[in-house]
Amino acid sequence: MYEPKWDGFRCLVFRNEENIFLQSKVGKSLTSGFPEIVAAFRDLSPKRFVLDGELAMPAANGFSFDALVNRLRIGSARLALEVRDSPAIYIVFDMLAYSENLLGSPFRLCRKTLERFFENSVPQSSPLYLSASTEDLREVEKWVGHIGQQLDGIIAKRADAPYRPGDDHSTVKIKNYRSADCVVGGFRDHSIGSARNELLLGLYDQKGHLQYVSSVGIDAKQKQQVGILRPKKTTTFYGRQPGEKSHWSGEAVGPWKPVAPTKVVEVRYDHFSDHRFRHGCTFLRVREDKLPKDCLLEQVVEHTTLQNINAFIEAGLATAGPNRK
Repeated sequence: MYEPKWDGFRCLVFRNEENIFLQSKVGKSLTSGFPEIVAAFRDLSPKRFVLDGELAMPAANGFSFDALVNRLRIGSARLALEVRDSPAIYIVFDMLAYSENLLGSPFRLCRKTLERFFENSVPQSSPLYLSASTEDLREVEKWVGHIGQQLDGIIAKRADAPYRPGDDHSTVKIKNYRSADCVVGGFRDHSIGSARNELLLGLYDQKGHLQYVSSVGIDAKQKQQVGILRPKKTTTFYGRQPGEKSHWSGEAVGPWKPVAPTKVVEVRYDHFSDHRFRHGCTFLRVREDKLPKDCLLEQVVEHTTLQNINAFIEAGLATAGPNRK
């Protein structure tokens, strides 16, 4: 059975009477950061259940992972304003307990229980959505064709397998990988005190400004392929600059040095949002045949609008309520 894979926060939801707890993939509480989701679950009539799903944040060009990260960083004084202006949604793809423990039940049975839960208990106005599921690969092809880059990939599950926490043998993640040609605008290296050996990547916007989009790790052989980088005294990037900590993890990565934007490399990536590559990139090759000025943001900018995603949801990729299948 196949499901769409969205780019958000994996999140378990536990409800026991009036106690509702949102738990991240690594076991941390997300409850305080998403009061609108807690309120949506509190409004439901069922009082005891456990769900598995994805927190997502709709934005102007699809879904914003950056907005999810920022939600956890803001203080309580701003939280109410953020919830009002940028509410999150929760897309459910599995049910682990309802009237009984379902961990030992096959996914097909859990799915039917989950569908009944939504049909009987979740109103159309709720920010809770039921993830699509199909056994028809032709339907999967329609998903990919309809939503394009906003679809992070496909999850394939064995219909007869039970839910196994921490065990991926019964599921396969099929990532939606793409490649982009990027300008090398800087580097980190152990020789300058960095924690990593990597190239800092940029793409030109419509105004001709080189925007920093991510980094890519390289080994000694790849470093030799790139060749000599010409240092600069001032930054090559316009606006946002590479930091000494990872934007996503907060891990220290160390100092960096700017270089003249003369080298082009092709990298593989799986998702682009908030003007950054997500989940890191993979170095593919040096593009001697590509001019830096031709490495444009247009390669990767999402053209799918929120209206298209809403239509996609209504068509059945993530639905909620008794009148939507």
